[in-house]
Amino acid sequence: MRTKATLTLACKDGHVRRSLEAVLGPDNEGGPRGLEISMGGAGQRLEFRAEADSLSAAVSTVLALLRDVALFQEVWLLSQGMDGRIRRA
Repeated sequence: MRTKATLTLACKDGHVRRSLEAVLGPDNEGGPRGLEISMGGAGQRLEFRAEADSLSAAVSTVLALLRDVALFQEVWLLSQGMDGRIRRA
């Protein structure tokens, strides 16, 4: 069974999206056999697509991407002079 998962992120602006895309791109090349990852975006939106031979591979790939995005967010906030904590509404 082939499984597809899509993760769409809304960044603060195009600059943040391009920065996130540049940081995550190199890590997401040359994955294991049976796993295809693509990434693209425009404006504020960045979209990741994972297609795998198994459900667990697709889901674990998206979860790994979410961890990387969370780390990027912390580093980005710290570099902007903020404390890096995520604020909940």
